[in-house]
Amino acid sequence: MEKRKFYLIFFILIGLCAVNLFAQEQSDEASVVEEEIVEETPEEPVAKAEKSDFKKAFNRAMEIIWPWPILSLESGYPEVFSFDIGLETLFIPVADEGCVGTYFCFGYARSLKDNFFRFSAGLAFGMMGLFDVHGGVGIGLMPKNHETLQTWFIEVSYRLIILEIKIIDEKPLKPSSLVDYYNSTYKDGYKFKIGLSI
Repeated sequence: MEKRKFYLIFFILIGLCAVNLFAQEQSDEASVVEEEIVEETPEEPVAKAEKSDFKKAFNRAMEIIWPWPILSLESGYPEVFSFDIGLETLFIPVADEGCVGTYFCFGYARSLKDNFFRFSAGLAFGMMGLFDVHGGVGIGLMPKNHETLQTWFIEVSYRLIILEIKIIDEKPLKPSSLVDYYNSTYKDGYKFKIGLSI
């Protein structure tokens, strides 16, 4: 049943990404056609310049705000399976093709003994579709024996095209009984993962 739910979520996210890319492509094609129509229609030069300036400003704002999906499947040590779902947004161009932005992410991970649910936010830097570096902080939850361990963590990930490497340094907070369990089971707190990401 869990596998079916996971596959359903996975295919829905892939579909949303495809729709997002298709809509962006259609929007680009429509703007090219609209520019051609505007060029053929005789207008006052001042009105045309005002429309052009507004359109450029609007397109620029949408490039900054428009969210880009995060979807990752990973495996590693000590967590044998994990996935991340999130969004990157607020892109500010730097250099020629690079941009800096923020990201928000939900992650699920499973070790041989426990399940983890993580929420994180941070900064992202990269070149769209080529490489990407994320660095952020977050909080985590680990249900165990009718209690829930609360954690905080720092994460860093690097993605090259679709291959992603991620390192998490996680520390338990409370309750004390689960803190002792966590410290004895996951001795150093570091978690290493490698997987696929879009």
